[in-house]
Amino acid sequence: MILICLLIAIAMSLNLTAQTALAAPPGNEERAWNLYTNARFGFSVRYPENWRLGNPLSDGVGVTLHPPIDNSLVALSGHMNVLEGKSQDGRQTLDEFATAHRRIITELYGKKTITVKWRQDQEMSLAGYPAKQLTFTYSDDKQGNMIEHHIFSLGRNEGRGIRIKVPLSAEDRVMPAITRMLQTYQPGRDQNAVSPLIPKPDSP
Repeated sequence: MILICLLIAIAMSLNLTAQTALAAPPGNEERAWNLYTNARFGFSVRYPENWRLGNPLSDGVGVTLHPPIDNSLVALSGHMNVLEGKSQDGRQTLDEFATAHRRIITELYGKKTITVKWRQDQEMSLAGYPAKQLTFTYSDDKQGNMIEHHIFSLGRNEGRGIRIKVPLSAEDRVMPAITRMLQTYQPGRDQNAVSPLIPKPDSP
């Protein structure tokens, strides 16, 4: 009984430490990192100097970053919330978005005859907004055993997302830097505000 209580206390302590680390302000090193700002959605994030800035994503939604590890990438993006859902505004909720995202990923990899194994979803915060982290692993004939973390938030009209793809063996080398990157993440304009891509109610 004492051992069980001790293990619970350690687990709670580790979880609190992780939450504190995620909420901590960026240090001097992170403030000296390169800065990426997205012109369309307004979000910004700092990333390590030894990470290569890749090509912009289509329609100006974001960009890819490449850590100095083979077969790895980090994609930063914004997205629209335009599908019908059960929220008070008639749009998708975060849970509905996550369910759809999981289904799309499973079908996409299934077309490549790749089976994905999902881990339990994690509730978290992205720049002060409620967010989810979806994680899955798979085996690729060319890249070997891989893991992906998809983190996203969702507002009434807009959301933000981060995709982390790395070899499973390199996860412990990349994720600490991701945690520090998230401490510098700024969402830009209010993602719950009316998007310029959707007419306002008083527009003709």
